[in-house]
Amino acid sequence: MKTRMCCVALLLVAAIVAVFDRPAHADTGKIIIYRVPRVYRWPPLPPPRPPVIGWNYNNNSNNTNINSGNRINSNNQIIRNSNINSGTQINIGGGVMPRPANNQFLASGMGFSFKEPKQNAVIAWDGKEEILILSTDEENEVKDGGAVLSVLPLPGKPVSVLPASTECFDNATKLIRSKLAVVGMGEKVLTAKIGTHNIFVWKLDSADDFGNEVRAYIKKTYEDQADALITDEVEKIVKQYFDQGFRYFAFDLTFMSDEDSTKVAIAYRFESKFVYYPLVISKMGGTGETVVQLAVFTPGMLHNFSGIEPEQIKVIGGQSVDVTSDELEKVDPEIAKMMGSKPVKARIMMLEGPIDGFEKDVMAW
Repeated sequence: MKTRMCCVALLLVAAIVAVFDRPAHADTGKIIIYRVPRVYRWPPLPPPRPPVIGWNYNNNSNNTNINSGNRINSNNQIIRNSNINSGTQINIGGGVMPRPANNQFLASGMGFSFKEPKQNAVIAWDGKEEILILSTDEENEVKDGGAVLSVLPLPGKPVSVLPASTECFDNATKLIRSKLAVVGMGEKVLTAKIGTHNIFVWKLDSADDFGNEVRAYIKKTYEDQADALITDEVEKIVKQYFDQGFRYFAFDLTFMSDEDSTKVAIAYRFESKFVYYPLVISKMGGTGETVVQLAVFTPGMLHNFSGIEPEQIKVIGGQSVDVTSDELEKVDPEIAKMMGSKPVKARIMMLEGPIDGFEKDVMAW
């Protein structure tokens, strides 16, 4: 009887692995959130730390609630709090938490990986601050989907987190290509809704705190019914960023549907001494080849690179172009306001290769 039960258990494991042995396409480093039984042995965990800044977005609702002194302007945009280190929590939309993965075989990493064949972003840097706008098409082949926590390291103190137009990247690249007389191929447009985004930023005191801090947040958020899969690779990558001086980490808790979908465009604004785009963080669960396209706006030319080698970066058309403030306004009003009235330099940067082959981020000035 014991032998028969063991055989049945092994067959069940094999069947579950077969179901989940397909890639999920994602944008940044991902941590899987999985359901745990009611009787579960938790390690000693600290109380979840308050966010430096955070917001909750649900694209199925226009209802907005703001706490801790922040407010909304007439365009339904966040007016940032003057003191974001007070643990501001901003709620936009509402909605329930995305449900965890239903099976622990999924969480154990058996037959499950993320792929990001395409990464697109708009970057504007004025010499002191950067606006990084991310809007990524997600293709998830995992049956029924599940909750994931995206991680985005920030090189400096966050200033604001704002919704942005999902057309921002296409508008930026069309503008630059028109000045280069370079014709670009059309992009695949996905229309399915992805649901609630729960975005917050933490300032960490130690890389050693990362795993327990995340698990404590998930434990409280899901009332002891879910945990976060913190692997050795996750810890290693976070420590690498921490050793470079990174202290701020942005998180986005959302649901990866089993249908193709487009994420809300999110504009992260933060202090930075250089143009920045994270590549190494994608190794957190990421596999396969990727193509990265960045529409980059700066006050002048970029001559210094301290991250990835400039030889690894291809500039479309081989040059930068001049863009006026009025032209930039059509790409993104917040970027235009930050960059000021003078013309700026714009270029499209492209990188490609295996995700696990990037050892450094884009850092240039």
